[in-house]
Amino acid sequence: MRWPTLTFALLLAAGPGRALAFHDGGVGACEGCHTMHNSKGGAAVATGVPQYRAGPYLLKASDQSGVCLNCHGGITPSTYRVFTLGATSLTPPSAFTPGGDFAWLTRDYVWVGSTQTETSPGQRHGHSIVWADRGLASDSTLTRAPGGGTGGGYPSSDLTCISCHDPHGRSRLHADGTQSATGSPIKGSGSYGGTALRQPDAVTSVGAYRLLGGVGYSNKATGSIFAFQNPAPIALAPTDYSRSERATQVRVAYGKGMSEWCANCHTGIHVQTLPPSYSTSTFVHPAGSGALLTAGGEAAIYNQYIRTGVLTGSQASSYASLVPFEEGTDQRLALATHATSDGSAPGGPVTGVETVTCLSCHRAHASAWDHALRWNMPASGLITIGGAWPGLDAPGAAGLPANAHGRTQAETRAGMYDRDASSFAPYQKVLCNKCHAKD
Repeated sequence: MRWPTLTFALLLAAGPGRALAFHDGGVGACEGCHTMHNSKGGAAVATGVPQYRAGPYLLKASDQSGVCLNCHGGITPSTYRVFTLGATSLTPPSAFTPGGDFAWLTRDYVWVGSTQTETSPGQRHGHSIVWADRGLASDSTLTRAPGGGTGGGYPSSDLTCISCHDPHGRSRLHADGTQSATGSPIKGSGSYGGTALRQPDAVTSVGAYRLLGGVGYSNKATGSIFAFQNPAPIALAPTDYSRSERATQVRVAYGKGMSEWCANCHTGIHVQTLPPSYSTSTFVHPAGSGALLTAGGEAAIYNQYIRTGVLTGSQASSYASLVPFEEGTDQRLALATHATSDGSAPGGPVTGVETVTCLSCHRAHASAWDHALRWNMPASGLITIGGAWPGLDAPGAAGLPANAHGRTQAETRAGMYDRDASSFAPYQKVLCNKCHAKD
């Protein structure tokens, strides 16, 4: 009997030197997510006793999100964690991943505004994934994906981690630049730059960015009616992507196709035409391959903008991870040099083919703010007040309920990825100004 030996080998593969080896760009070990006999933890099969019974599809949780977050959720920060368990107002969500921390879905805020009582419910903070084991239910207001799409829009009741990520990692990149769900074997993750870059060759492929579903991807919960029409985006991240950005920024090198991939579910939001025709859309801000940061326009402003009132920056040091852009290329070797967290790739747009992407303003998972925005959008337009982060425990005007929005200073700081308020202007306006400079 060789099962113990195999299990030990799998554990070694996922050890300190190979922390990401469970997926490694493709499907992980079956027994990591599934049980074979409809029971949990080795308990006797008891179909009438829910706590001893496996979830759907023999999952080791009550639903798909649960089995993912068995590993990707936790109390302490870790590179691969995207859900901080037990977050409070004093110990706020601390998974500083580029996609954000799903724990913000659990934080509801109520405060007295300048004219009325205001709210910021957790379900407004991002993609409201269903995780029954932790009491996370589907969005009670947006019952389908905003923007419609095939079949009236993806149903919120079926929104789980595998709505976006293929748990079996079938999407792969080939050496000729194409993507497919089958073909040459996946030799490793295609998500990382720097020295961790893995490139496909004539006989092997690498996994799609973050195991995102590609063309034709669907899951059993929703069926083929919601199969994706667009391929996974081209992007690369540094390996230490989940960390405080107080000292240096984490730069994900977004290459091409992110907004188009988001349009798999939010089809009606994305109208890929140039002005003035895009103004007929219900969502008029351009995003995607046609939304260029033109050299003499938004790109120039992006490079000059440092903070409110300061427009003396240069392209060489203008990049801001709070307002990332897409580089307009699928050349992974070039992107790999920009996927850093040590400040070694601080340059802003320079080629004229860089574009606005959905992730220029939003986080893919969730954030501290409504609509999964990367910064707050208060009525005052201010994200710092008197050189301080707003918060109920802040002194002076920064502590007024209408400015704190129900949050503590610790929560506001966590929402800004642990940055010091002093890195912004004393009365910093919202970061739309990084491209528009209207402040």
